[in-house]
Amino acid sequence: MPDTPFDALARAWQSGGSDRAANLCHPDATWIVDGRLYRGRSEIEGYLRTVAGPANGVRVLIRRAFHDLREPDWWVAEWALRTASGECWREVEQGVLLHVSAGQIAHLRIHNDHRSVREVTADAPLRDEPWPPSIPPRTRDMTYDEILAMHRRHTLQGWARGDAEVVASCHAPDSVLQTSFEVIRGHDQLRRAASAYFENYADTAIQVHRIVYSGDYLAIHQTWRCTNRKTGVCADDEDLNIGILQDGKFWRWREYYDSTKSAQTLEQTVFGRPTTQ
Repeated sequence: MPDTPFDALARAWQSGGSDRAANLCHPDATWIVDGRLYRGRSEIEGYLRTVAGPANGVRVLIRRAFHDLREPDWWVAEWALRTASGECWREVEQGVLLHVSAGQIAHLRIHNDHRSVREVTADAPLRDEPWPPSIPPRTRDMTYDEILAMHRRHTLQGWARGDAEVVASCHAPDSVLQTSFEVIRGHDQLRRAASAYFENYADTAIQVHRIVYSGDYLAIHQTWRCTNRKTGVCADDEDLNIGILQDGKFWRWREYYDSTKSAQTLEQTVFGRPTTQ
């Protein structure tokens, strides 16, 4: 499999070269990590060095990476980032959106799944992913208009209105939806989740910033807004959702967002259940 921009970045960072990793970026590149902006090589190198620590202890394990069919300079990856912490390693799972221009990284955003954090050994295997039992080959590539229409129907007609049947109809029977808080499997769990979401959240709206679609994989970078009915707190979170949409059905969907911020609206209930469960 040919190298991706993520492979080059991981190699440079893991080699202890925060400067070498930063030099893969355009001089005016921007990185955004859970909403925090780093502008230019100097700030990016500072971030990379801080994460690596004094011992340059970084491991990047790439699960998958893909680029957009229409705009192939846009890439998305899911990876696990491991950083040395004494004798142990701290692992966090991340969704990453990257734009290449003239052979250099011009823009990169990282969305951490803070609830995935665990202690591991440096060479421990990746944890198992929730995944459907099987996913059939796609019959055709979807158009971007079809993807956007499907996503809006799923979100604005389904989740926003508490229409459980619309939500279920957008998913394959054995689909898996994974958030920082839980894993939802199949139509019955989806119906319960959609109804509980509407009971707890109002004013749901989305703003789609970018779609990255490879034919096999799909990512959507968006802002999700909603109001907690119990607390009145409004969420305004950017997230990166990554999964598989084939022939008009979601098969796998994982949401990467800053759960430390989202907890402001989700701390009372997540799909109708306390977060401590």
